[in-house]
Amino acid sequence: MSRPSFTDRRPRPPDPGAGQADALWQYLRRIEHGLDQIDARIDRLYIALGGGTVLLAAIGLGSAFIVRGG
Repeated sequence: MSRPSFTDRRPRPPDPGAGQADALWQYLRRIEHGLDQIDARIDRLYIALGGGTVLLAAIGLGSAFIVRGG
């Protein structure tokens, strides 16, 4: 005679660790997106500062030629 097989037919609750891991990954993605935005703004700031520095150097060079008389 074969042994009876007892299986649990009740549905199991979802794994609470899986939901926490998904929430953590979503939080980390938000942080990464925010850092990317900050990085893009810093890049634009460096470009603006570099452009301003070149402009000031050109004005200084031009004014030096004017003061010297040509």
